[in-house]
Amino acid sequence: MTFDAIFRLLEKIGTTMDVKKIVQLFLMTVMGQFGLKRAVCYLVHPERKLLRGFYSLGVAGKDSLAVFDMDGAFAGWLEALEGPEHIDRYFTRSHGHARKEEDTVATLVDRGFAYAYPLRYQDGMVGAVFYSAKITGEGLDEFENELLKMLAGVATITVKNAWLYQVTLLSKLELEKFAEVKKEFINHTSHELRTPLTVLKSALWSIEPGEVDDNIMVDMAKDAVQSLQNVVDYLLSLNEIELNKTDLRMMPTDVSSIIEDCLREMLPELEEKAVRVSVDDQVRFKKVMIDPSKLKIVLRNILDNALDSVKDGGSILVETTLSDEDPGRDEGVEIGDWYLSFEERFGGGLFLDTDRESLPLGQNDDHPAFRRTQEERYFVIRIQDDGIGIPPEEIKSLAEPFRRATNSMVKNVKGLGIGLSVSQKIVAGHGGKMFCRSVEGKGARFSIWIPMSEPEYCDES
Repeated sequence: MTFDAIFRLLEKIGTTMDVKKIVQLFLMTVMGQFGLKRAVCYLVHPERKLLRGFYSLGVAGKDSLAVFDMDGAFAGWLEALEGPEHIDRYFTRSHGHARKEEDTVATLVDRGFAYAYPLRYQDGMVGAVFYSAKITGEGLDEFENELLKMLAGVATITVKNAWLYQVTLLSKLELEKFAEVKKEFINHTSHELRTPLTVLKSALWSIEPGEVDDNIMVDMAKDAVQSLQNVVDYLLSLNEIELNKTDLRMMPTDVSSIIEDCLREMLPELEEKAVRVSVDDQVRFKKVMIDPSKLKIVLRNILDNALDSVKDGGSILVETTLSDEDPGRDEGVEIGDWYLSFEERFGGGLFLDTDRESLPLGQNDDHPAFRRTQEERYFVIRIQDDGIGIPPEEIKSLAEPFRRATNSMVKNVKGLGIGLSVSQKIVAGHGGKMFCRSVEGKGARFSIWIPMSEPEYCDES
């Protein structure tokens, strides 16, 4: 009769690729077969290296469950288990740095979970199941432990297969999505090219022999050529996104000079709107290993967006600094890649409501892990404006091509709408991250964090 449970589970989950359904059937079988009070299945969140509650039975919906770092001591203890184990054993075997997780692990025990068993596959741990004692108050005997291991093995394989299936399916959908993006890009580009080409043609055709000193016409032609160059730069950068790579020509660079170049090029527009620009450059005369031409695209795009968002007489602040610390919560929301995330692939809403305070530092939903080696520091650039701001719920999607904030002053905004998508890709190519902090109606601040080795000093002369 006990083996019937495995056969029934195999029969039911063998016809589905729905991870939630697989986990539901697994927990229902476990609780029904052993008469448990409660059980929860945790799954590994691969993008953030977290072990998070996915689905539970016998647990009140309002209860939140702890989240564990996959690089932490508790996850290491779980992965090393050869069979179901009492969670109290973790406390007796943990030493030194492992003790900092004891309070978090204790929340599992406080909610009635007494035992643990990992869902382990060939290439590592897929998740873990935590469960209580039986309704009678007894634990599982040796035979029941072996049966649990067989049930867990079935669940692990089917969850892994379902994920692989979804990855294949979603990869196809992502390719189709990009095809649509590329088509829209061509349409946008053709319209963007048409305007400067018309101006250039009119300016050049208006210059008669002997009237080459007509500065107005020449300036119009130069501006049109610069507009064309900017469009071509974005075109080449977006093409790199399709190849899922960013070719960088890294060299020691004084970023201060790049900022100065960007502001110099923007001087006519800044003066036209009477926008005040302040620069707090704490990294002046220090060289950073970057691709200067690519970083200039990033800075110019963010500065252009800031200029578009501020009213006449507004202000923009540019600051640079070095940091030995990881980005904090005050940096705002990370602007991530526009490809489908783990939550979008597998339904992030299926994960249980978790206690955000129990997440490892820098790894809550708005602040994914940002890792670096101990010898590295961060080069940080922040650009802040006092413009119209961005609705907080829209910040995460800013890197999606052609996406604009719903409150943007569209009639005053130029460009293709792909600047932040390209910028995010360039920053990621440097191993860095982009963040945005904004209050609608009170401006926005974009920050760029690039891991770096100790910078070299430039010759101030």
